Amino acid sequence: MPPLEKRQPRAIAVVEASKYGPHHRIVSDPAVELDDPMQAYAAKAARPARRVRQRARPASKPRSAAGEGPRARESSRQREAARKHNLVLNTRNPAVVWVATHELALSLVVLGVVHCCRLLGYAWPAAWTSLQHQARAADSPQGARYVRGACDAAFVVNWIFQIIAARALALHYVLPAIPRYFGVTNTRSARRFCETGWFVGYIVTSFTIGVRYWMASPYYMNMRNLYTDYPEDHVLMPYGLKWYYLVQFAFWTSNIYTIFVEERRKDHLEMLVHHVVTIALVAASYFCHFTRFGHVFMLVMDFPDIFLSLAKMFRYMGHDMIPNVLFGAFTVSWVATKHYLCIKLMVSIWTAGVTEVPPEKLFPNHPDSYASYTIVAVFWAVLCVLQAILVYWLFLIAKVLHRVLIMGEDADDNRSDDEGGSDDDDDTPAPGAEPK
Repeated sequence: MPPLEKRQPRAIAVVEASKYGPHHRIVSDPAVELDDPMQAYAAKAARPARRVRQRARPASKPRSAAGEGPRARESSRQREAARKHNLVLNTRNPAVVWVATHELALSLVVLGVVHCCRLLGYAWPAAWTSLQHQARAADSPQGARYVRGACDAAFVVNWIFQIIAARALALHYVLPAIPRYFGVTNTRSARRFCETGWFVGYIVTSFTIGVRYWMASPYYMNMRNLYTDYPEDHVLMPYGLKWYYLVQFAFWTSNIYTIFVEERRKDHLEMLVHHVVTIALVAASYFCHFTRFGHVFMLVMDFPDIFLSLAKMFRYMGHDMIPNVLFGAFTVSWVATKHYLCIKLMVSIWTAGVTEVPPEKLFPNHPDSYASYTIVAVFWAVLCVLQAILVYWLFLIAKVLHRVLIMGEDADDNRSDDEGGSDDDDDTPAPGAEPK
């Protein structure tokens, strides 16, 4: 390309922007060049900005139910039905939404069919409604004794439906009257009060029954007797111990369903793992005849939740002082039971759970024995997972105590609070309450 001073001048048309108005678009031949680079730069800078005409987009039409697919319409109707039943679900799966909306009717239908078949003379409902596998009669010296068997699964399924039905009745028909009576107008607080009220009602009832059976047992306040005469006396369970064990197994199994139909919480994953680990421990201890250990362990784990649930209920009703006192009692009981006593039980099953059993009764020397360090190590692995979750929750409890004792704020549990600090219906009135 020749130097700039040797180029031949070319004819160009330089049109000033002000000559034809600011909105006139200057069209120039890209092949045309100016001899003076400064003059070319000035001409380029004088060009008005190119206006790009955008086509007006048509306004989007609102989506109507007629334009949606049948599956979307069905899911929308089910979610609306869940709203009418005062439910905030953890999932939008249509099947789960439908089951959660009709949980009471489904449970009552299943239970009704079982009892109707029993009245008609069928034999199979007996496994659903009463304990099976009785090994000793009630008039024996030690009373009625039961062993585990396949029919226990039907008894557990029957109690799962009973627990779900009782929960639905409590949440939708019984407990909502309490927050209305005390003037709770917030929908979310009223719903949380009912959920917590159902939980504390069950925990108090089961803990009372469990303590009653524990006080009548040979291992009451005696940890060494948890493993004496193993496995003969452990295979033969009293009626109360077997009933308590299977009902507790049904309750924790039903919580797997509950955690997916209630509103999602911050520690959803930790709570799910906690429920799975608890179910695994109850099932494994029942199968391996460590029911005495499992009985005491369930009592230890349930006790602190009574204080926490009561503190939440008073918090949802607008109290400040009572929740703080209950949260303090909950913290003390949490450390004393879920850490000190829980670790003490872990040490006992590792030591006395094997050493208290004679060598000829260790696994696999005895047909009903599962006492060995290998099997106990599996229990320990599951218990360590549970203890790790409890330590994480203890850290969250410590954060609450820091806010209360150091910063002077009210106690607000972070362990299982809601996902996020607000909700869409925070300001909507509770069912049956007067609007604000």
